[in-house]
Amino acid sequence: MSVNFKKKSSLGYKVEVLTGIRPTGNLHVANYLGAVAPIIQMQEQGLSPVVFIADLHAMTDSEPKTIKGYINGLVADYLALGVDPQKTKIYVQSVIGEELGLLTSLFTRHISIAELLRVPTLKDKLKAKERPETANTFLCLYPVLMAADILINRSRKVPVGEDQVAHLEVTRLLAKRFNKRYGETFPLPEVLQVKSLRLLSLKGEGKMSKTNPQGALFLTDSPEVVAKKIKTAETGFAGKMNERIKSYVLIAQGLAQNKAEEQKIKKIISQHQAGQAVMGEFKKVFTDIVQNFLKGFQVKRDKIIKDQSFINEVLKQGAKIAQENARETLGEVKKIFKI
Repeated sequence: MSVNFKKKSSLGYKVEVLTGIRPTGNLHVANYLGAVAPIIQMQEQGLSPVVFIADLHAMTDSEPKTIKGYINGLVADYLALGVDPQKTKIYVQSVIGEELGLLTSLFTRHISIAELLRVPTLKDKLKAKERPETANTFLCLYPVLMAADILINRSRKVPVGEDQVAHLEVTRLLAKRFNKRYGETFPLPEVLQVKSLRLLSLKGEGKMSKTNPQGALFLTDSPEVVAKKIKTAETGFAGKMNERIKSYVLIAQGLAQNKAEEQKIKKIISQHQAGQAVMGEFKKVFTDIVQNFLKGFQVKRDKIIKDQSFINEVLKQGAKIAQENARETLGEVKKIFKI
């Protein structure tokens, strides 16, 4: 394989905003507020985001059959929550799996094992008692595959929270190293800083997570389940604000559908801070807000999930965009390597 060094490329940005979601379980309200709501805001601002269902990323710790079972439901979730397929394209990552595999392989030449082991988020993804050096190789290559996702689409901006900035830095590092060696090929992606919402579990420590179902408010939860979870949620003493109560307030504010609900929250929290014992009342308002939001969402989702042809068409349109981008980008890369 001969290499065309310092080839000049005319490739520019192709996707304005790119973001991904792993199909590893049902979504909860923290997923909506942290990942989906920003997409809807971008749509309203006139942007055209592209969302990929990261089934290949999910294989780092989940089985293909399990992953496949969540894909259609995840698409239905996004659409029911307000993602407009006319403005936001959605595709399944594996539809460009071969292209991503090639680009990931080429990128591995430009980063060391030591550098991968230093990526901070690797430790977050390790299972109990697992060490970085004993993790499966696919997990260690997660940042490289992510770089391939971003650069194959020539994405201008990538929405990331504080915990994901390191991954984007790996992407920019690989693009710079590749460009320096072979000529300007990849435009550098930029961080689109999204407001980081640390929404805590209703039970125990840590963030709201799929791995702790009793501490999470899932979009598929029934009114009865929502009421039970919130009723037993940990709060705090009157007159004192803690991170857990702040988290509940953020969720309630994010799901409130009118000014009246927002005013109720504001009033009760003011009373709490003044030393009144109103957490019981807050939980009732919190419960009503979540139930009202989920009721509307679930009606829309049920209608969408029954229309398989609609979901297929949404994914088909997204796949077309992803495949066009991948072919064009890989075409330039193949010219460089004469493959």
